[in-house]
Amino acid sequence: MNKRTAIKIAMVLFIAGVIAAIYFSPLRNHFDREHLHADVESMRGTWYAPIALIAAYAIGCIFAAPATIFIVTAGVVWGWKLGGFYGMCGGVLGATISYFVGRFLGEGILEKFGRAGRIVESQVKTAGFKTMLIVRLIPGPPFAVWNFGAGVAKVRFRDYFFGTLFGTLPSHLIFAYCADALFNGTMSEGDAMKRLAIIAALLIALVLMPSIVKKLVRRESPTA
Repeated sequence: MNKRTAIKIAMVLFIAGVIAAIYFSPLRNHFDREHLHADVESMRGTWYAPIALIAAYAIGCIFAAPATIFIVTAGVVWGWKLGGFYGMCGGVLGATISYFVGRFLGEGILEKFGRAGRIVESQVKTAGFKTMLIVRLIPGPPFAVWNFGAGVAKVRFRDYFFGTLFGTLPSHLIFAYCADALFNGTMSEGDAMKRLAIIAALLIALVLMPSIVKKLVRRESPTA
């Protein structure tokens, strides 16, 4: 075993260990509503709170901590505008770090699958930005799965970065807004969930509509 492989194995074990500690130890209790309210009160009025939240969110991305915890906290403490901005900073920073970690750990994996791996790599490079934009808009696998997966699949960083930036912007602002409204009592949990579902559906439709229209136009256009 060479030194590079040993480092990769150590990193995987470390990340897996921290994730296990978060979800299968008393640490998971810090993600409940009671601790969230306590954290909100302790963060109010401190000058370093935005830096701490951004750093915590970025680190949390690497270890698959729930992203909504950080976004909701930011929305409650600073309102949906500043809270959404701080959340975006932490999310994009964490996604960027996770991407390069995934790229390092997944080095050479696609090549081991031969022709199938080359096909996947080619398709990813062709539809990188659009693919990342859609998967960031659609609720599904945890944020960290796409972060590491994009690195392993060798998505071009430019496509990954801007796909992540534009794809997660709506969710950060929406979650921060709903958290602010819920905390201040101007919106019920049911209303918040309905608005989130409607906005998510509209965003997905906006992304997919151009492709659907193109296919319909091609299908109806006369062939020479």
